Amino acid sequence: MSKSAIYARCSTAEQFPENQIMALRELAQRNGNSVIAEYVDSGQSGIKREREQLNAMINDAKRGKFQTLYVAGIDRLSRSVKDLIEVVETLNSFNVQIVFQREGVDTRTAMGQFFLTVMGSLYQMERSVMIERINAGIARAKSQGKKMGRPSKINSSLVSSVKLLREKGVSIRDIARTCSIGVGTTYSILREEFSLAN
Repeated sequence: MSKSAIYARCSTAEQFPENQIMALRELAQRNGNSVIAEYVDSGQSGIKREREQLNAMINDAKRGKFQTLYVAGIDRLSRSVKDLIEVVETLNSFNVQIVFQREGVDTRTAMGQFFLTVMGSLYQMERSVMIERINAGIARAKSQGKKMGRPSKINSSLVSSVKLLREKGVSIRDIARTCSIGVGTTYSILREEFSLAN
């Protein structure tokens, strides 16, 4: 009888994980597995990657404490495609089989491997769409004349101070240190290669 573990998660403190745990115990028993550990994160969001019991479960998997992990559903393990893939791949690297009860997915089967491939593709698509949206937003802002990046700290008072210090023979490094700006910025001010902040 191979050793197995259960992972359960509830989003709010008012929810109780007992129903998840009882169903998973029965499933493990039907599959001929003995449950040697149960990990429960109560009142934890599925988006949050750092969860105490999730981390404990992964650490025990690394030590070979169990060979199969039972989870009520994919969303119980993670609501983020990226984090889900990372957790599943980490557990797979420790030779841990994952069984998602609701979806009927077993990561050791051909269908389970297909599921992982699809999830990986979805993550890549999600990432590509996000990057595309960011780039489109930047392009739109630039076309509207908006400046990107951090606002410039250069103003007329700073320019006057830098020029005055330089006229008095102060070194570039000392000017930069005194005015709390970079050496490159100091050179740019002296060469007047900048536009004053509003």
